[in-house]
Amino acid sequence: MNKPKILMLSDITGLGPDYHVGDEAMAEVAIDRLKALVGAENLILGCASPEKVPTTYGIRAFSFYHTPSKEFKALLFKKPLSFFKAIFTNIYQVIKCDKVVICGGGNMTSEWPGVLEARLRLLKVANFFKKDVYFVSQTVGPFTNNHRKQVDAIYAPAKWIGVRDKNFSHTQVSHKVSFALDDACFLEKKHNEYTKDISNKNTNYACVAMRKFGPMSDDDTRKIGSCIQQVISKDSLNTVFIPHHAPEGTEGDIKLINSIEDLWEENTLHIVNPIPLASSLKALTADSEYVISMRYHQLIFALSIGVPCIGIYVNEYTKAKLTGSFESLGLEPLVTHYNDVESNLPMLVQRAKANRHSFESAANSFLQNMTADSMKPYELLAAEVS
Repeated sequence: MNKPKILMLSDITGLGPDYHVGDEAMAEVAIDRLKALVGAENLILGCASPEKVPTTYGIRAFSFYHTPSKEFKALLFKKPLSFFKAIFTNIYQVIKCDKVVICGGGNMTSEWPGVLEARLRLLKVANFFKKDVYFVSQTVGPFTNNHRKQVDAIYAPAKWIGVRDKNFSHTQVSHKVSFALDDACFLEKKHNEYTKDISNKNTNYACVAMRKFGPMSDDDTRKIGSCIQQVISKDSLNTVFIPHHAPEGTEGDIKLINSIEDLWEENTLHIVNPIPLASSLKALTADSEYVISMRYHQLIFALSIGVPCIGIYVNEYTKAKLTGSFESLGLEPLVTHYNDVESNLPMLVQRAKANRHSFESAANSFLQNMTADSMKPYELLAAEVS
């Protein structure tokens, strides 16, 4: 009997200008667990930008591009070598492994069709060669009708479909799903010198994470930012803005906060830039009074360490994720639609602060009781093979 060779798929880059905090947080936990169980030499990870993965996480990586099916089919005529290279890469990597695991980051959802369709292509190959397939720490769906049919067919042989919400993902697929807390709940919080200095200089602060998503306009962003600033300033707190994704180091969340930083008085806003490792941001979160977030994993960081928090969602997909983050720890979801922040946010912040003990109790009890459920798919993945 031998330790299995495991092919991982995760939408990560490793530490660098395209680092995505939430995706990398989940991947870091999954990689650390599997390294401990089967050894780094038995892991290989497919992602679109694999260059920094070996130095960040200590495992091998290969290029796995998230090309939507329509564009992929067009490659046959436009770039046939690229088309066949992608197919043979999938076949080669699947044949070499014993098991396949889809882990965070990146969810199987029609919200991200390129990620979904590229993974479905590889999973078809895995099913053909009868490889054991596992899904961990996922939000499943929502799907278009066409995607739903494909997912139901390809998920059928899966050994484990692990989801991180209690009331949504099971409605999106016609197969048994198993709930466990988001893997990032188990990420160790570790200050580096940079985040420790931010914490010390700001002393009393609230953490904020924002993103421009879906139908949001620049005016919407400014309205939300203004409301957040007013709520935090009434509590005589500084604001520490935690970007979760800033492509090229200047876009995304960094561009967003730079466009509205004039809403804050001088020396009351600290923008975390550059983005450090997720474990350091979790430590920075732990030192805050409360969190207001449009980012799912900023809520996960807060909830898993007992920090009061409020979520702001944009659509069905983000509502399911943010609501599910609270429900997974047995808490009432303190969330609001972005159009309702002016009327709802002040009240939600007051409720969060008043219920600090509930947040702390939930973090302590649920993490203690649910570690075994979180580890189960990894233990199955690590089972020896002949």
